[in-house]
Amino acid sequence: MSVQTLTATRRTILVVDDNALMRKLLVRCLEEGGHRVVETDDPRGVLDLMRALKPDLVIMDVVMPGLSGVELVRLIRADRALARTLVVAVTNLSTPTDMLRFSKAGFDGHVPKPIQPKDFLATITRYLDGKGDRI
Repeated sequence: MSVQTLTATRRTILVVDDNALMRKLLVRCLEEGGHRVVETDDPRGVLDLMRALKPDLVIMDVVMPGLSGVELVRLIRADRALARTLVVAVTNLSTPTDMLRFSKAGFDGHVPKPIQPKDFLATITRYLDGKGDRI
């Protein structure tokens, strides 16, 4: 891949996960895919971070202390400046009931844990290209 191609496809992705090892894995996969990645372990500061970064996509865990991913995505959808941002849940919760809850909350997509790095990057690329499976 040429530098010009990489620069043209480089997207900004915000990763929100309280688990340091999972966050590191997600960041590594995304950076190897040529994306600019910003990470945080604190969901309470995400709205301000999103306003500053204007990310193309937010990837977040659902089960986090202080503010769950479901609560956070509802806040994102309620904010006019942030509401159109793509948000994908990366979680081990994937029952039909969970999926319905994620959809109603406003998640655009879901990637089950544990992730497979190549599959994960391909899935995220599909979401960024507008071709990802909606919940």
